[in-house]
Amino acid sequence: MTTCRVARTVMRLAITLLFANTLLLAGLGKCFEGAAPEWFVEQFAETPLGSLPQTPLFLSLAVGEALLGFGAVASLLGGEWFRNRAPLLKLVLAGSLLLFVALGFGARLSHQYEDAAFHFMYFTGTLLALVVIDRDDRLAATCSVDDHEGKA
Repeated sequence: MTTCRVARTVMRLAITLLFANTLLLAGLGKCFEGAAPEWFVEQFAETPLGSLPQTPLFLSLAVGEALLGFGAVASLLGGEWFRNRAPLLKLVLAGSLLLFVALGFGARLSHQYEDAAFHFMYFTGTLLALVVIDRDDRLAATCSVDDHEGKA
């Protein structure tokens, strides 16, 4: 295995593991709570979202995180980190962007500005991961061609 291939594989594996771990644990942890915790209800009590039932809002975030986490696990088990294309991982990353927008919106709406800044950073890191994976997918053929030319 060439240096180029090893670096690509480790990068893709690390990104996949990070998102599988982060999203699956966050989503399942919330799902097992079953209902919106008191801190969640209190956070949105004085916002327009406070008039809505809080448990469905909380669980929709939990289910979204869990589904994205399971998608990352499926990408991992499907070996996308080892191949030249990662369509499922890219879908997980794109969905994560929307999740972080929703979380950031809630934080801003409830005047939790420090949390909103964290969600902005999560969004930025996810966007960077998506750009890197997408670019890597498109350049995989070039890397492979370069490796073969080096052997000739």
